[in-house]
Amino acid sequence: MSTSRSNRVKAAIGTVSLTGAAMGFLAACGTGEDEQEARTVYCVDEQDRVVDEEQCEEAERNGGYVGGLPFFFLLGGFGGNRYSVGQTIPQQYTGAATRINPSDSSARSRNGMPSSGRVSSGTRISGGIGSGGGGGGS
Repeated sequence: MSTSRSNRVKAAIGTVSLTGAAMGFLAACGTGEDEQEARTVYCVDEQDRVVDEEQCEEAERNGGYVGGLPFFFLLGGFGGNRYSVGQTIPQQYTGAATRINPSDSSARSRNGMPSSGRVSSGTRISGGIGSGGGGGGS
């Protein structure tokens, strides 16, 4: 009887351990924080053309504008493509991207970016609440 009880206890412990491991795995998968879902940020003008990050740094100090023109951080997936200064990001990616006014420190923080300072174009961002599309403080 003690061998039978011992085997049942071992089986129960094994089941609990596997269940806990599976739940931990599923919880980690459900966060959307894995490396493949990390988002990339670019400093862009109103035509979604990548500009030097100094434009967004200056726009941060001037309410989102430089010389009367708006600049944004564009945060999205971009299909794994990398864009350089002067290239326009295709509309197929910009529609689902999040636009952030560089001077909106709370929107920056919510989206996993530093609340102030320079953010280099092409930087991968993970975390933040606003991982979906939408305005995010533009």
